[in-house]
Amino acid sequence: MSSSLTAEQQQKIEENRRRALAIRAQRQAAQSNNQTHISGLNNPASAPQQCINTHSGPPSNSTPRPGLTHHPPNTVLQNYVPRGQDRRPNQLFSSPRDKSGQNSLFSNTATKQNVSSVFKPPQLNKAVLPGPYPTSTSATGSFSVSEPHPKTSSSGLSSYSGSAIGSFYKQGTKHGATSPSVQSAAPSSGTDVSNSLPGKTPAITVRGKCVSHSEERFRVEVGYHAELIAVFKNIPSRNYDPATKMWNFSLEDYRQLMEESGSISCICLKPLVGGIDVEPASSRSRDTAALGALLKLCSGWQRPGATVQGHATLVSRSRFEVDVGYHVDVIAAFKQMPSKNYDMKTRKWSFLLEDYKRLMDALGAIPSVEIEPLPRGVIQVFSALFEGSQTWPSEVPEADLSSIDPSLTRRLMPFQRDGVNFAVSKDGRLLLADDMGLGKTVQAICIAAYYRKEWPLLVVAPSSVRFTWAEAFRQWLPSVQPDSINVIVKGKDNLRGGLVNIISYDLLSKMDKQQAANPFNVLIMDESHFLKNMKTARFKAALPLLKVAKRVILLSGTPAMSRPSELYSQILAVKPSLFPHFRDFGTSWCGLPWGWDYSGSSNLGELKLMLEESLMLRRLKSEVLSQLPAKQRKVVTVTTDGINTRTKAALSAAAKDLAKGQHNNNKMKEALLVFFNHTAEAKIKAIMEYIMDMLECGREKFLVFAHHKLVLDFITKELGEKGIDYIRIDGSTPSSERQQLCDRFQFTDKSCVAVLSITAANMGITLHSAALVVFAELFWNPGIMIQAEDRVHRIGQTSNVDIHYLVAKGTADDYLWPMIQEKMHVLEQVGLSESNLSEKAESAMCYVFQDSQQRRITEMFQRSFTEEEDDMDKALLLEAVGAWDDPSNQPGSDVEESPSKKRRIEDYFGR
Repeated sequence: MSSSLTAEQQQKIEENRRRALAIRAQRQAAQSNNQTHISGLNNPASAPQQCINTHSGPPSNSTPRPGLTHHPPNTVLQNYVPRGQDRRPNQLFSSPRDKSGQNSLFSNTATKQNVSSVFKPPQLNKAVLPGPYPTSTSATGSFSVSEPHPKTSSSGLSSYSGSAIGSFYKQGTKHGATSPSVQSAAPSSGTDVSNSLPGKTPAITVRGKCVSHSEERFRVEVGYHAELIAVFKNIPSRNYDPATKMWNFSLEDYRQLMEESGSISCICLKPLVGGIDVEPASSRSRDTAALGALLKLCSGWQRPGATVQGHATLVSRSRFEVDVGYHVDVIAAFKQMPSKNYDMKTRKWSFLLEDYKRLMDALGAIPSVEIEPLPRGVIQVFSALFEGSQTWPSEVPEADLSSIDPSLTRRLMPFQRDGVNFAVSKDGRLLLADDMGLGKTVQAICIAAYYRKEWPLLVVAPSSVRFTWAEAFRQWLPSVQPDSINVIVKGKDNLRGGLVNIISYDLLSKMDKQQAANPFNVLIMDESHFLKNMKTARFKAALPLLKVAKRVILLSGTPAMSRPSELYSQILAVKPSLFPHFRDFGTSWCGLPWGWDYSGSSNLGELKLMLEESLMLRRLKSEVLSQLPAKQRKVVTVTTDGINTRTKAALSAAAKDLAKGQHNNNKMKEALLVFFNHTAEAKIKAIMEYIMDMLECGREKFLVFAHHKLVLDFITKELGEKGIDYIRIDGSTPSSERQQLCDRFQFTDKSCVAVLSITAANMGITLHSAALVVFAELFWNPGIMIQAEDRVHRIGQTSNVDIHYLVAKGTADDYLWPMIQEKMHVLEQVGLSESNLSEKAESAMCYVFQDSQQRRITEMFQRSFTEEEDDMDKALLLEAVGAWDDPSNQPGSDVEESPSKKRRIEDYFGR
């Protein structure tokens, strides 16, 4: 048939490469069905039943094969594709319309015109005809072009979804792929196979680079590639940042990543530049190949058909234990280990970590035995012991603290200095989990001061202790100017307004925009167990800061309140490479029985060993009790932001009235008491907030002393509404009930708060089952306060006692507290007090009389409450107190004050 084709016809055939490919595909299908080859085409000028010749040359002499059915509305098309012809990537069909607007292919005048000028098939969608143009010496079969449906457009054959053409291409290709015979056809004459074969698209080289991410980490800036992502996920220290959509790794894993990524031919990563010394980082940690061999044991250990199952557990810093049922081959493997040891009590075998790989390989060779290996985190943390390069715990080096204020370093207790050394050895990333009352605040300030060159510093703390942190920085770091300490009180404040910035967890969630623009290098998270739930707004707000900070100092006396799963978020904050995925942590230490329940616990000893080795430092009071004083007094600065307008106005008016100084003795006393009463109302919300913070921090039992009935009522009301157990002892409590209430507090196992009156419960009761005393209000007689402290600090107390004084600035506390300090100093000098508040308090506020007005008001407090009882107008004082303290004495009330109440007030003012 090739002799009957003109050069023009051959050229048009070459231009229809994609259509010919489909025809060749049909030919291959026809050959498999033993169909007869058709060698010619019918004359287009013949009857409508005949086929139309698609070429413009002379009609073929060949006639239709007898028995071949010809459909009048359809046209049978046949192509012959000679081998070795040039192929050009032109479109297969075009679909111009004639003057009448009809498609030329289906015009009634088609048989009266030159077929080559009349027949212009509609354009096909390229997606329908994939693949190269095949070479062939013959063509077989035919396909029909159906008459278009009235609703079908003439845009091309791609619109004939239900036609024979659609069925034809579905037979020739499967899911857009060509048949094997089509793919095997090789084009000639310089055809670009890569451009014509969709299934053989050339590999695109992915280029990227490694850049420094932090002091000990690097990141990879590269486009997406599935194989490369798989390599990233095999790196132990991997960490993905959703914000930048980049992966970062520890420098210790740099060599491993470069070797594995280099094995992918289409990946090109530029190495680290900028003078980063990778070799020391790698040598400090471990041999990458040896660690990789150990980590491989953590996968593929499951054997569904195993009859004997067991698991390995870390039991000490240098030994692990295998808990498994009896199997003769297992026992034989145990006995081959040089460090084997059998415990007759537990009936378990233990070994040194350096024998771990050898033993696991031996047990893995027993088909019927399945041993769960040690967790990946344990292997990473104790890698040096697995390699036998370290046996005993390494000494924590002494940190150079010469750059820190001497007034701070000289006052550190020995165990506090050890805590600072530990933090520096961990590059400023740790969880400081010391027991409550051991001075985590001062240790954190010292650690942060060590990295002062990397400031500004951000402190995130509960709202009730924000200003306490500010006072602590002023006391412990005199080199920090007071105006450079920025306490965030509103969401609109500047997060980086000072060198030291202090914010609450709740406000942090409102500072998203400022966080993204200005990350902090040094971060202190006080009471970090507030982050235990990763679904809370607290955690989501803190996570971006934790990811970019170089130094992360977490503080919590109770990092896990009830279950190990609460530790995960804090581990993720300090060392994200340890457990990048929560399930890895949960299956090892959350007692995962089945499904996704992580509320349990398991292998807690192993978890404790791993955390203490890698990131956590925890000391109990019993361990350092010899270094602690019997009492530790602490001042907690609270705010009066939550007071209403009426209270604020009354407080301001009382302060102005005192400032005038134009009162006689009784009037002055009344003004002082009114100021004192307004202070109680102003502090009431801050007091309750602090009590709830103490309960959330794990303080199960403590005493709260207050003076005003208003404060006592509010505390007990709030505790009752929140379902928290409490006892209350005030002047109205009968003597017969006091001991019962004390016994209930002493012997209860659940959380309980003792709400006590300073004047009515400061003597005669014992509550030493608690070790914390909170003074919600101050009292001008320090002797009364010392007696109240001793309700806890007495015979039978096995721990040191923490005393917290809540002081609100801008209230009567500004004048009462300096007076109490001075009187306490006098008592200490005569041996009647164990310590001076101004010197031994952990965060004592060093009040200075800034002006003559403040000094005068303080002197008024001292003079008014130390004069003899006969110089006072008791009736006036009772009226002043009652007008504020008891609603029953308000105008219009018919309730009369009880004699016992008057007597208590008289005793109170007579001290």
